Amino acid sequence: MPARTLPGLGAMLLSLFVVSGLAGLIYQSLWSHYLGLTLGHAAYAQGLVLAIFMGGMALGAWLAGQRGVRWKRLLMLYAAAEALIGLFGLAFPGVFASYTALSQDRVLPALGVGLAGQLYPWVSAALLILPACVLLGATFPLLSAGYLRASGEPNGRVFGGLYFANSLGAAAGALVATFLLLPAYGLPGAMRFAGVANLLVAAGAALVSLRLHEQAAPAPVGAREAAHTPPRSTDTRLARKLLLVAALSGGFSFVYEIGWIRLLNQALGTTLHAFELMLAAFLLGLAFGGWRVRRRAAALANPLQAAGFAQIWMGVSALLSLVVFAQSFQWVGWLMEAVSRNDSGYLLFSLGSAAVAIAVMFPAAFFAGMALPLFTVSLLRAGGGEAGIGRIYAANTLGAIGGVLLMMHVLIPLIGVRWGITLAAVGDALLGFWLLGTVRSGLARTAGLAALALGAALGLSMAMGKPDPREQAAGVFRSGTVRLSDESEIAFLRDGKTATIAVARSGAHDSAAIITNGKSDAAMTLSLDASPRGDEFTMVALGALPLALHPHPRSVGVIGWGSGLSTHTLLGSPKVERVETVEIEPAIHAGARMFGERVARAYGDPRSRVHFDDARRFFASGQRRYDVIVSEPSNPWVSGVASLFTREFYAFLRSHLAEDGVLVQWLQTYEIDDALLATMLAAVLQEFPDAEAYLAHNVDLIIVAYPGTRHGADHARLQHPDLSRELKRVGLGNADELALRRIGGRDVLQAFVRALNAPVHTDAHPLVALRAPAARFRGESSQTLQLLVDGGLPVLDMLDGRTPLPASADIQTFVDHRFTIAHREAATLAGALRNGPETADMLAIGDEDRLMRLEALLAMSGRTPIDNLWSWSVAAADIAEASLGLLPADDLRGAWIAPSWIDRGSDQHPAVRHILAMYAAAAHRDSAGMRQTGEAVLQLPDSLPVKMQEQALLIAQLGAIGQRDFAAVESLHQGYGVALPHSERLRLVRHLIRVWALDRRQPGAGKPQPQIQDAVPVTVPPPG
Repeated sequence: MPARTLPGLGAMLLSLFVVSGLAGLIYQSLWSHYLGLTLGHAAYAQGLVLAIFMGGMALGAWLAGQRGVRWKRLLMLYAAAEALIGLFGLAFPGVFASYTALSQDRVLPALGVGLAGQLYPWVSAALLILPACVLLGATFPLLSAGYLRASGEPNGRVFGGLYFANSLGAAAGALVATFLLLPAYGLPGAMRFAGVANLLVAAGAALVSLRLHEQAAPAPVGAREAAHTPPRSTDTRLARKLLLVAALSGGFSFVYEIGWIRLLNQALGTTLHAFELMLAAFLLGLAFGGWRVRRRAAALANPLQAAGFAQIWMGVSALLSLVVFAQSFQWVGWLMEAVSRNDSGYLLFSLGSAAVAIAVMFPAAFFAGMALPLFTVSLLRAGGGEAGIGRIYAANTLGAIGGVLLMMHVLIPLIGVRWGITLAAVGDALLGFWLLGTVRSGLARTAGLAALALGAALGLSMAMGKPDPREQAAGVFRSGTVRLSDESEIAFLRDGKTATIAVARSGAHDSAAIITNGKSDAAMTLSLDASPRGDEFTMVALGALPLALHPHPRSVGVIGWGSGLSTHTLLGSPKVERVETVEIEPAIHAGARMFGERVARAYGDPRSRVHFDDARRFFASGQRRYDVIVSEPSNPWVSGVASLFTREFYAFLRSHLAEDGVLVQWLQTYEIDDALLATMLAAVLQEFPDAEAYLAHNVDLIIVAYPGTRHGADHARLQHPDLSRELKRVGLGNADELALRRIGGRDVLQAFVRALNAPVHTDAHPLVALRAPAARFRGESSQTLQLLVDGGLPVLDMLDGRTPLPASADIQTFVDHRFTIAHREAATLAGALRNGPETADMLAIGDEDRLMRLEALLAMSGRTPIDNLWSWSVAAADIAEASLGLLPADDLRGAWIAPSWIDRGSDQHPAVRHILAMYAAAAHRDSAGMRQTGEAVLQLPDSLPVKMQEQALLIAQLGAIGQRDFAAVESLHQGYGVALPHSERLRLVRHLIRVWALDRRQPGAGKPQPQIQDAVPVTVPPPG
């Protein structure tokens, strides 16, 4: 008998194990982040961490089981294991930083591209976390055996309770890590939090051990069992069967986990939040399965029989999970319609996503949670002793490793996710029937009913468990569209190792799109004779810009295959000698072949080489250096992708560029907000001394960064027969079209970053991965940098020395490129003001409201004086917004400079004369005149529209900047801007100009920022 038990011993130890489980899953979650930086893809990192996590635990459990009988104070040893894990957690951030630097700077360059270089990241990453995993594996057998020694409870109650506690803590840990700790403390802080949690558990366990005065010799386990299970010698044959069954059961369970996550990614989205919700759902099922065993411990007359039925029902539930999954697209579609696109709606969407994950995972996970405690009880009742606890736990976790590796590297590539789950489910059920056969206790009738249930579930799974490929490719989690239209043909659908890849073709538009887990990554028309799709503007520009910006782009590295069009474009230049494209998912490369001749050079040109690898590992091996690196990853909200937008990654890329090299980075401005865009730009600017931004497409930026000399764009470098037609088709056919797409240089980008007070995006603080999923859900879009060009005022003329293109410039107009539309409308409006509307193609003004305001403006301006100042001002401000900042002074003569469409004489309304003088000064880019006339308009006693007042404020401030009187910018804000409401369109532009001026008054980073003030609601009524 135990020396002495404590009141509430069970509750104390269960509470400690809840915290231990929480810390353990925090480690697993954070290790996935850390090792993703080494292995390059979240799916690979998650798979490796899961395998090593389970493998280390298997080894630790086996060691603890082998030696547990000899140890005297098991609870004290358990406390020591928890303490060592805690110390490991505290030290890990520093160890990983040193490991990364050593690997990238020395080891990988030395190993090169051979097998050793390929294996090193995997082996070294595994060894990095293995010691902690071994200790984690030892905790369950140590605590459970110590608990059994100290209490008189049935072993089924003990094992079920501990499994429940640990799994419940683990489910909480998956959520706490992602939703609380990472946003608050980053990777190092979250890791240290888990370490402190382990140390607290160690202290609690040590206190319990000291108060119990643990005996040197363990009490015989069999003596505490129910009357029907007297102690007996070990049944060696049964013990071996149980170890095999535990291993197979663990393997099947983790085939399910990997498969479910891969499937649900298509319905819920491949985001960090979605992954953690799925993981928590799986662990919750395991927890309640353990709780079920704890509750039924006293009635477990035959635990082996119960384990057999648990296996059968696990297989049946896994088959039915495919039927449930096939309906999940409809549920997510309903959820997207039901909730608002705001933060509260995202919370509800996340809860709904968790409910969908629970519906798919919980039933089978519940029976999986029953299995391990039942196996352990069966082994102990067979006379296995305390050593059996560690052995059964080790076998189960060893099987889990096999399941992870089998699913990821064999089943998914060979037969796909759905069939992998089906195979595991049938194997689980057959395992259960085999267990029932060993019991031989008259269960023929019950087993027959179970067999019928299995057959029915298999039939349902075959008939209703296959999702519609059009639903898999629709991306319901983004748009709410459950299914692609019938005109879309799914021409390619393959489960790759990291994602499910589809190619959808539309016959009506002769176009195709390559889709990753439901998210379209690239779309294009299949013929050069058809109008280009939006993505084509970006993909062609990604290839064309470095050719125009670098005089000798001999060697090019491309991160991400996508459609292959960027690589194809690069190879259109004979100056390019080699393009090495690194893609981590081979199925993307296979699917993109469907684009045919549109990407022919990428596949057929001997200068093109594709490598299926992680960019970090590939670039580091062989000490590669490139003249150009093009980085075109998917959207930052996709799990794992945000790590390609961090300061550390940009420092790594810079080290692999030649001194006069060029980095070309695609940055999406859709499904993301200004703040997140700024934090990624801050990372670029931290590592590159020079950078500039181009707009490739309405919502796609291209950031070009230079480690050294900027050569300047030369469109003549693009004059090659293979390129000319492709470039002209997307509006890059001449120098004017290329110049139109440039937004501004480093100073403009730095002002944008400072205006948002954006922190530098780093590996340790993955803000983008954590916040971008919610921004995507809200439908955010970053427009500020675009508004600097087409916002209507000469902002970039004063800040970046930009010269607007003349109205005569040879520029094609595309609905997918807002700058081309803005330039056309500006030229049309200026011509209509100068020569009358009958001389202009009024259809070129795409905005019908603006066309009506133009007509109203000209009609009202025919009377002197203006009899309705308010209405006239509304129209004038709108037309000025669309024309003033987009054309040079010569094209604004007769429009805003000496306007011919209105009488400016002494009989005109004084306010009108002031307004026209202000617009004329802005059109001339006359700094002194802009400051003087802008302030004069702000001082007018007449009520003017907010838009015109904002224009006056900005014109005055830009004039002050032109005069280099930077202090006056803030004085104007304090004098007029504080009381002037901020329009949503110009709110951040106004703040950016203040930050620009402040930086020039107080040069250097880290200066105090003026705060963005909320708009003050001021209603300005029309006169009369």
